[in-house]
Amino acid sequence: MGIKWTVAHPERLITAIGEVPVTATEILHCTDEFARTGISTYRKLFDLSRLTGTMSQADMRLVGVRMAQHVFGHAFGPIAIVVSTEAVAGSARIFQAVSAADRQVQIFRDPYVARVWLDVTAPADQIPKVALE
Repeated sequence: MGIKWTVAHPERLITAIGEVPVTATEILHCTDEFARTGISTYRKLFDLSRLTGTMSQADMRLVGVRMAQHVFGHAFGPIAIVVSTEAVAGSARIFQAVSAADRQVQIFRDPYVARVWLDVTAPADQIPKVALE
């Protein structure tokens, strides 16, 4: 799988790292899992800085539309996307434009700056806790 993610419940933070070409199906699987497990409200840090290739514009729009649909009527935490190339940044901008419904999506070149933005935009203590099974 091209994307691996971990959850830090005390920080209410999901960190997802893209390692090889990431497909729309893989990202949609992640978001479906976020919804299924009740962690959609958590802050999300998508680190795509290791990617060299991008998805097609159509796939990026599909992901954005689908994530915007997840937001409709539900809380969904902000997303910080870290990129290292202009090509990946361009894809991230397509996602940003299509998916930003009632939540914030920002693109960064530096993971530290992305994390600071998440901490300022949505402090962990203001994100609802998820009951762990």
